[in-house]
Amino acid sequence: MSDNPTQNKAETGRESRLVKVWDLPTRVFHWSLVSMVFIGIITGYIAPEWWMGLHVWAGYITVTLLVFRLVWGMFGSEYARLETFTFSPVHILEHMKEIISLRPVRHYIGHNPSGAVMIFALLFVLSVITVSGLLVLGGEENQGPLAGAASYAISEIAAPIHNIFVIILIAMIVMHVSGVILEGKLTGENLVSSMFTGLKRVPKGTPPLVHRRARPFAAFLVTATFFAIGGSLLAAFATMPPSGLRHLPANETYETECGDCHAAFHPSLLPAKSWADMMATLDDHFGEDASLDAETANEIALYLAEYAGEEWDTEAANRFRVLDPKHPMQITATPYWVRKHDEIDPETFKRKGIGVKSNCSGCHTDHYSGRFDDQKIKIPEVKVK
Repeated sequence: MSDNPTQNKAETGRESRLVKVWDLPTRVFHWSLVSMVFIGIITGYIAPEWWMGLHVWAGYITVTLLVFRLVWGMFGSEYARLETFTFSPVHILEHMKEIISLRPVRHYIGHNPSGAVMIFALLFVLSVITVSGLLVLGGEENQGPLAGAASYAISEIAAPIHNIFVIILIAMIVMHVSGVILEGKLTGENLVSSMFTGLKRVPKGTPPLVHRRARPFAAFLVTATFFAIGGSLLAAFATMPPSGLRHLPANETYETECGDCHAAFHPSLLPAKSWADMMATLDDHFGEDASLDAETANEIALYLAEYAGEEWDTEAANRFRVLDPKHPMQITATPYWVRKHDEIDPETFKRKGIGVKSNCSGCHTDHYSGRFDDQKIKIPEVKVK
């Protein structure tokens, strides 16, 4: 354990010198992680859903960064090593009391005790966020390396965990930034500048610092081994077909008879009973007579029943099984559809290429598969004459 205190605020006026503390890999990690967290929050909670692809890649890169930091914490240069900022509870409490009381606090060449606690907490919180995110991606979106292993039910458990820990992360970021600002005022250090330059200021009389050199080759071997083993396991999972998807064979009768008036809906968008009720009342099909001969109607009814929502474990199939009691045969009346399209201007549905709000194919380029991936949403733009 090493805490490396060097001075208090009363000493900041004395002559001092700059020393190299943060190595380049540590600084690149820090700002790369900041960027990925920022992108993840923006694409996950603010940007349109079709930015999900960028959100997913931010998650993958975050996992890579976390693995690197843990490995570099064993083989990096002196103050990148985890052991140099592993403090006893007593040291941590003392440092926190100094900050809370706004008393002059000691300088630490590396991370101070409060900052160390924040770093370990951030590593844990980000680990939970990325793991839960992979489970949501696999179970709900049927994407990613866990698509064949994670069910929709698992994603329903992982999703709230993911969101709760994101809120915790945002709160920790606010605390971290506030702590950096306060620490700077109490000690006179510019911690942000230090993380760019790698240099920190210490009193001139401070004894020469003992620096252990980084061992990049050892770090590379450990990282490569980890990704080789982890990558092989994930690759094995990735070969499994998505657990929630089925192969939907084409049915020319359904596509012709129903597609003559509107885009043929994917059978997973309604439960079997809704399809059965719809086929039994074709003489009053949403205000029109869409009657078919018995043989044709029976063929379509059997097809819809075989591939109805209960037979799929996709997000769409699970969500659309919750119906509007007043309109149990209307996809666009389901609570989920209404909620997901609530912020879309009604005029958007009148654009060329869409026409009506029930035309799923107008925006969902993968509607035929039943996936309805966020990344495959493409809303037709209004052409300026």
